[in-house]
Amino acid sequence: MCKRPLLVCSILVFGALVACSSGTSTGPSGSAAPTAPPLSVNLVGPLQSVGETAVLQVSQQGYLGPFTITSSDGAVLSLTPKLQSTQRAPAASGPQTIISSNGQAYVYAAAQGSASIGITGYGGISISPPQLQNIAIGAATPSPSPTPSPVPTPGPVVLTPSSLAFTAVGAANAQSTTASEANYSGAFAPSTAAAGQSNSCSGIATISPAGGTNFSVTPVAAGHCTFALTGAGTQSATLTIDVTTTNVGGS
Repeated sequence: MCKRPLLVCSILVFGALVACSSGTSTGPSGSAAPTAPPLSVNLVGPLQSVGETAVLQVSQQGYLGPFTITSSDGAVLSLTPKLQSTQRAPAASGPQTIISSNGQAYVYAAAQGSASIGITGYGGISISPPQLQNIAIGAATPSPSPTPSPVPTPGPVVLTPSSLAFTAVGAANAQSTTASEANYSGAFAPSTAAAGQSNSCSGIATISPAGGTNFSVTPVAAGHCTFALTGAGTQSATLTIDVTTTNVGGS
């Protein structure tokens, strides 16, 4: 209990309260601005040759966009927001800047050269990661010419049968032969080598038709002859014809 005069006690108590109040004040002097979250960048697709297109994906935690994306040379690396329909929009030589509302953009390799890409997001945070620095674009790789299918080589001409024997003459005794050749489906014709003087079998047998695959051979008179047929290229086969008859005077 204060035994001094009331005024002195009151002054002492007030001074003590003031001293205690000023000595124990711990309130914050001010709040620091929050730090913007870092940017995350991903490049999907190759960017090595002219004509290639990659997709740039940018994200920032808690922020949906927009993002500012810059190419150091739009004539080399052209930028187009991914929401647009086109993927190819070469810009003039020099920096090109676009605004991507969702953090996605097409990066098109428009020409040979080197260019870099930078991104700015929320809070003025900017980034240009190593994989987006000095991207070198080379010449377009030419598409290989298709290898033409080899042309099948015609095989030898085959006559079935390859020889005919007759014991009597006349149309009633005619026989036939069929010509064929692997990798060839056209007609066969008498070869010039066998024709000689119009036909080496003239007077012995007649062969018809003049060209085709199936030939009818009619014996005319006794004798021996050969008849060659040519197919594709210079391939040919020879038909041997033997006519033997005991008819005298054509009877």
